[in-house]
Order: sequence, then C-alpha cells, then structure tokens
Amino acid sequence: MYAIEFEADIKGEFIRLPQFEKLKNRHVKVIVLTEESPEELQGEKAPAPPRRPAKVPPMHFKGDVIDTVPGSDWDLA
Repeated sequence: MYAIEFEADIKGEFIRLPQFEKLKNRHVKVIVLTEESPEELQGEKAPAPPRRPAKVPPMHFKGDVIDTVPGSDWDLA
C-alpha cells in the first residue's frame, strides 16, 4: 500500500494533492482528519450557506467533431 500524508489549511472546497501524478487514474480513499470534534466546530461559526454547483466553463467545439473520426470506426456491426 502507498500513502501520502500532508497537512493543509482548507480555504475553499478544493484541496491540491501533492504528487498528484502518482495517483492519477487510480482508485484512492481520502480521509480528512481535524483535531476538533464536529460539536466543537459548530459552536465557533454560524452555519455555512448552502453550496451551489461548481461553475464549469462553457465548451466550444471548432470544426466538425464527427468528421474527426474515420467512417469505419462508426461501423459497430
């Protein structure tokens, strides 16, 4: 088993993984630990507002996307 341990201050919803290239396209289990219990954390701040979906940039295609694959690749029979 291979493990990477690191500490981070979470400022947003994304965490940058060190040595990401070694983990790319692999199944991993992510465990988040904090020193405070959830009960202690609730007393510190007001509840966070509901989360919105991430903003995804629009996709743009240049040219004919279907034409980029040879016609023989479409013959599935």
